[in-house]
Amino acid sequence: MNSSPAHTQPAVPAADSVSGTPDAPAWTGYVPGPDTLRAETDFAGTNFANPAFAETAFADGGSAPFSVAATGAAPSEWRDTTSAAIFGAQSTLAEPARIPLAPPPPLAENALFQSFVLLLAATYAMLLYRNLGDVRTLLGRISRDAATGKRFSEDPGGSGYSRLLNIATAIGLLFLGVAAVKYGDTLMPGRLAASIPQGAALIFSLLVSLASLGIAAYQTIAVRLAGALTLSQPFIAQLMLLKRTCFALGMILISPPLLLFALCPQGTGGVWFCIIAVELAAAAALYLKETLNLFLSKKVSILHWFLYLCTVEVFPVSLLWLLAVR
Repeated sequence: MNSSPAHTQPAVPAADSVSGTPDAPAWTGYVPGPDTLRAETDFAGTNFANPAFAETAFADGGSAPFSVAATGAAPSEWRDTTSAAIFGAQSTLAEPARIPLAPPPPLAENALFQSFVLLLAATYAMLLYRNLGDVRTLLGRISRDAATGKRFSEDPGGSGYSRLLNIATAIGLLFLGVAAVKYGDTLMPGRLAASIPQGAALIFSLLVSLASLGIAAYQTIAVRLAGALTLSQPFIAQLMLLKRTCFALGMILISPPLLLFALCPQGTGGVWFCIIAVELAAAAALYLKETLNLFLSKKVSILHWFLYLCTVEVFPVSLLWLLAVR
């Protein structure tokens, strides 16, 4: 069986495209681009399956059917064209599909912040476990008769109850920072969240807790100063005890749904948020009712009660809110 001439005959130098000189460098041709059409070809209409064509093409040492070395013919000509001429006038360019960038992770889903929330949850559980009797006393005072106006303004005695109020107040201030971060994360635009470092969530939470502590300090100083000017320190002591008691009671009741809401992924936890809102409204209504009963039991005018609420309770919170918005 004889080998094909394309494999047995030695290759000859490529001929020049114009003169056909054997030693001239070969013209490699124009590589067509995406918008290029071939005008004509040397082998247009040729049947490549015909054995006679192969014998003719390889008879003089050509290395391929499209070799210009065999005949010395001019290379094929090319012309530029447009995509509309190829695909039609109604064709349009299709934009490549772009993979959307992943959204930045929410601030509340930061590992450091969630670890801090879990630490607060463990502290809250330890508080309930070690002061279970005092917690029952605190919860039982809600069902007492409110006619005297002294349900939360009387200290039941015992150092354990005072320690419960102090620890609950400290934990409640930290929970205020957690609630502010979680609520702010749901309202913050995505572009602004992407520019904030993920580790800033815990710092922001602690700053909110520190600001809440500053508000509490202002309220204490203002009330104590008013008591010193009016010579009514016993009444001021009852008012401060009532405030601490209501705050501790609200912390104990609101902390469980707040913890679950803080650990929920972004866009979820609407049920827990509604429960928190209802409990906050109930705690605020209870505090307003108890303070009013205390003022009336001490024969203090309702006008002074309004003045106390505006000066001590509303003013520092509204001032801090305006500074944060600006």
